Amino acid sequence: MSPSAINGDAKTTAKPVIDTIQLENLLLRDEEIFQTSLNSEDYLESLAPIVKDALRANGLSDLIHKLNDIVREKDDELTDLSMSSTQDINSCIDSIDRIHDESSELGKNLQQVSSFLNKSVYELVSRKKELIKCNDVTSKINETSNVLNLCIQVLEITNKIHELIKQHKYFSALKLIDELTNIHLPKVENFSFAVKIYDSVPLLTKTIKDESFDNLCKWVSVNIERKLEAIGDSLFDNIIRLQDNWDAIKKAEGPNSSFTPHKLNSPIEVAIRDPSNSYNIFFDKTLSINSATLYDAMLVYQTLNEDDQLSRMYHKEWIKKYNRVIYPITSSVGADSGSSFAESSADFSDLNSLEEYLKRIAAFFVADKHINIATKFLLRSNDNSNDLWDSYVTKLKPVLLKYLSNHSFNLDDIIDFKDLLGDFIQVMENNEYRILELYDVMMVVFRENFAPEIIKQFRADFIQSIHSDHYMPLVVSDREDYENVMKVCWYHPEVSFAAHKVKKMPVSFPFSEDFVDYCLWIRSLLDDSLAFIGRYYSHEQNEINSIIVNEIFERALGKEKNFGISNDIKDFIDENSHNKEVISQTYVNLEYYLYSLYEIGKLVNQKLRTHTGIGINNIDAKGTFVLRAVDHLTQVRKYSEDAIFNMVDQKIKDLLETVEYNDWLPSRPNDDASYFVKDFALYLENIFTSTFSNLPSSLRTLGLFRSFDYISEYFLNILKDCDRYNMIAIDNFDLDITYLEDLMRQLYSTGAEDDGSGGSVALQSTFEELRQCIDLLKSNNYEDFTKNPSYRMRKYNRIPFEEGMKLIGKMVREEDISSGNDTGSIYTVESHAPSLSSSTASKLAKFSSKFARPEGRER
Repeated sequence: MSPSAINGDAKTTAKPVIDTIQLENLLLRDEEIFQTSLNSEDYLESLAPIVKDALRANGLSDLIHKLNDIVREKDDELTDLSMSSTQDINSCIDSIDRIHDESSELGKNLQQVSSFLNKSVYELVSRKKELIKCNDVTSKINETSNVLNLCIQVLEITNKIHELIKQHKYFSALKLIDELTNIHLPKVENFSFAVKIYDSVPLLTKTIKDESFDNLCKWVSVNIERKLEAIGDSLFDNIIRLQDNWDAIKKAEGPNSSFTPHKLNSPIEVAIRDPSNSYNIFFDKTLSINSATLYDAMLVYQTLNEDDQLSRMYHKEWIKKYNRVIYPITSSVGADSGSSFAESSADFSDLNSLEEYLKRIAAFFVADKHINIATKFLLRSNDNSNDLWDSYVTKLKPVLLKYLSNHSFNLDDIIDFKDLLGDFIQVMENNEYRILELYDVMMVVFRENFAPEIIKQFRADFIQSIHSDHYMPLVVSDREDYENVMKVCWYHPEVSFAAHKVKKMPVSFPFSEDFVDYCLWIRSLLDDSLAFIGRYYSHEQNEINSIIVNEIFERALGKEKNFGISNDIKDFIDENSHNKEVISQTYVNLEYYLYSLYEIGKLVNQKLRTHTGIGINNIDAKGTFVLRAVDHLTQVRKYSEDAIFNMVDQKIKDLLETVEYNDWLPSRPNDDASYFVKDFALYLENIFTSTFSNLPSSLRTLGLFRSFDYISEYFLNILKDCDRYNMIAIDNFDLDITYLEDLMRQLYSTGAEDDGSGGSVALQSTFEELRQCIDLLKSNNYEDFTKNPSYRMRKYNRIPFEEGMKLIGKMVREEDISSGNDTGSIYTVESHAPSLSSSTASKLAKFSSKFARPEGRER
């Protein structure tokens, strides 16, 4: 198809026509494709898109023309280029010839080099073969050397294990065995010696285990058993140091410190305690206890997973040590079963031997606890230690009680024993051992040893004082002495010698020096008792208070024979029943003794609350506590009062027996009272104005009443017993009775003031019946008595009618005496005499009852 046809067809079909410029652009766009080889597949692949584009644009003819043009241009360029390159080609041919020559020469050289190289290669291969052989030999040598080194290392480790065993480093040896069996022996397992070593490992392990335990036992013997004395001394020194520190803290707080009731090891003391003061045997440099052996044995058994076996073995070994340490108590175990425990149990000759023993025991059990703590209770549990201690205490307690019963103690010995046992108990309590059973021994010491001994000392001092006292009221002329007495003694605030009433010196006290000594000793008794329980008595405070109150103060002040001073005072009164000065002063002292008991009760309750934290029977600090001894001393005071009256009565009776009325029919009247009546009156005056001047006025009044009642009754009986008398005799008798009546009124007026209780009237009534009898006999008209009942009851109400008629009937008339008829009488008693009321006889009792004191009531 011609181009025109194509073009015409293109016009008729209205298809787009590719002009020449577009074709050139298309061809030029891919101009580089013509630089490639025409037989190249890439060329064809590159030309195909151009042809496709020309076909789409209907410009194939133009493409062909263009391609032809391009071919022609390229042929022309190639022709030009070929013609211009001939010279260069010739030049290149020359260069190629030279290169050929040089390459030939170089070939020859290369042949020579190749020949040399071939020779060298042969030599190298030969030497390499020799090197390979040498390397093989060297490798075998090195391998042999390594094996030999491993064998040597195994042998060295084995020797090291034996060396560590000799050095008692068992855990290190056990670690080497483990390293040997797991690391080193497998490397040399083909050797016979390695097999032998491997077979010896179990025996070697057992040797380490056994020797480590044996070494542990030796460690216990050397570091614990042989050092028990030193450990015990350190423990006791430490507990004393803790005690001193606690006392210093309480002292710094003052006398009313809230810390006072709390003892060492109490929760408060433990909370305040400086931890650096706590004692541990492993921290005591003087003991030099190295725990390495202990831990080494534990590590050995732990590594072997045999902790339980070590615990059992150690427990058995510790029990063996225990049986040796507690000797001689264990000697009682093998005693004859037929003997009592008290006879077979161990005994100690003195306190020093007991102290050494208790220190060793404390060291042993404390070391047990410290080892348990250091080993985290892997060897022995806390229960094991506590159970062993409880078992031992049951053996120790009767031994201590036996020691108390078999030895005689003074007060210092008791305190020394208490301090020793108290330190021992506090050491054990500080290490958390149960001590209540041993604390019972402390209570026994307090109750059965200290209490009787302190009472004995108090009683001895008291008895010595009452027997050496001159029994005169105490007089002080120095102000300092006066103040000292006032500080010591107990007294009512309103007494005459109270400070606000004393204006000048000297001062006379109602009591004697004996009461001052008594107050001092009572205070000392309380202070000594509180000092005794001050450090160690931290339990059973109610029981302690009961012992102080009931076993010490009540017994010391009570009436128990050989214990109570109430009984001693009563015996002293009996011994001096005829000494009016001693009896009267004792009665006065008893008044103050009795008052002091009320104050002592308050003081004891207050002191106990301060020192033990609780009062008596839950009585608070301001409560009132009354000792039972008040009743005992009240009875003694009544006994002293009776002794005074009995003494006066006996003396009066003795004096009255000297009174003689022989002449009842005198012819001449007396001008004055009889001499024996005056002597008798002088004695009475001396008693009631001097000897009894210090007695209470009520007691003096009662004494006067009793004395003059007895006197009036005595003289009344004399009058009644007389067969006959005349008027002169009655007048003389009246003088004597009047003298006694005047003395009675005088003694009463000087001895006491009437307090409104009827004392003066009662005293006058003592002579009323006697006075009425005398007045009746002296009256000139007896018919008023015999015939006028109203008159008789008004004026002679104390005289029974029959008695009055008897008295009248004994009167002798003067004319009968002058005529010689001295046997007659004025009247005789009629058989039908009227009876009198019984109320008359009870009047004396009525008056007497006004002065009777209720029993037990304070004076």
